[in-house]
Amino acid sequence: MAVIRVIYKEYIPSENLNSIVDTIWIATNYGKEIESRILPDGYVDIVFDLDKQKHLNSGNEIRISGMMTKFKKVISRKNSETLGIRFKTGQFNAISNIPLSKIKNTTINASDLFFKLNNSFLDELVEKKHHWEKVQIINKFLLAEINWSDLTPNKLEHSVCQSIQLNYRELDLNKIAKNHYISLRQLERRFKATIGVTMKEYHSIIRFNKVKDCIAKNPNLSLLNTAFDNGYFDHAHLSKEIKKMSGVNPSEL
Repeated sequence: MAVIRVIYKEYIPSENLNSIVDTIWIATNYGKEIESRILPDGYVDIVFDLDKQKHLNSGNEIRISGMMTKFKKVISRKNSETLGIRFKTGQFNAISNIPLSKIKNTTINASDLFFKLNNSFLDELVEKKHHWEKVQIINKFLLAEINWSDLTPNKLEHSVCQSIQLNYRELDLNKIAKNHYISLRQLERRFKATIGVTMKEYHSIIRFNKVKDCIAKNPNLSLLNTAFDNGYFDHAHLSKEIKKMSGVNPSEL
């Protein structure tokens, strides 16, 4: 019987990138080909397929994955490796001015935005045997790509994200706008362009991940109590939202 063995590791980026990059991750499949679900997590990633066989046949080995509001199925090939750069929420614009709302729930070829991310760059990553060598290549690319003199922190949007994270059980957008001295309409427009989704969608993502962790830590807690503890109306509301986000029922998470 074949053993499914996927090893997932995260690496801390260069110190200068700590405010921009959440992590650099590498997933290696040592077992058979498997299908898995990627769940919404509130981040934008640049993804590199380091599968030599796929590298010969595809044109989308390096892609930008926009923020997701629903699950996505992916295939992990046998003996393949995937590397990703996960950007902190709202920080992808440190290397690109594309409105992130344009790539919500989709992927685009990274070479459309970054000419350096081509087959030669991919070859260099594939040829390196050790993870730390691959991470160094990624760090070098990012440090060169960022326009440090024009780097402006999105303090408003980041503060709103924090407000949503802290108050995920009960969302009051009018109160958030008032607390940030901006009209709700202006805030919604700025938030969507910088973060990639609406504030309501971001709230749904945050609450989904909170309840997912809650279910994992408290498997014996009733769905009704889990729903109330995380700001859902009832267990039916909870089940509906989880199904929409993940494609499965709460018990299958």
